Amino acid sequence: MEVFLKNGSKCTNCGFIYFHNMAAAVGGIIQTAEGILLAQRAHEPRRGFYDLPGGFVDYGESLETAMKREIKEETGINITEMSYLGSFPNTYIYEDVTYFTSDAFFVCRIPEGEKPEPSEEICSFLICKPGEIPFEKIAFDSAKAALRYYASSSRSSTV
Repeated sequence: MEVFLKNGSKCTNCGFIYFHNMAAAVGGIIQTAEGILLAQRAHEPRRGFYDLPGGFVDYGESLETAMKREIKEETGINITEMSYLGSFPNTYIYEDVTYFTSDAFFVCRIPEGEKPEPSEEICSFLICKPGEIPFEKIAFDSAKAALRYYASSSRSSTV
């Protein structure tokens, strides 16, 4: 028999507590000459909603390496310039499993001459100015928080 605790599960036979800690994820606010790049999700959860390119951090990977890998996988772009924006908590529900994540966001620039191409995870891209972000169509609370923080900061004035 198990007893479920907020941060873990305790075996009533031996007393062992398994802690299911938060997962780390990354998201990139990608600046282009025209605005910032939003990706329309092709799969659940939140299929059809917009998100920032990103995903889960793999074992043994730094946040920065994960950010570069995820952007390359989802857009085909090799990011060379990025800076840390901040982190926000998130709840990610997939196939009835709830994952609690700490999502780290970076501001990234598309290198000159590179053009994003959607992967199988992305339906299409939307480029918008920071003041025109469709917050009601953003998939996850952490991305909304990061985009609001970005839009209110001086970093957004460079787009």
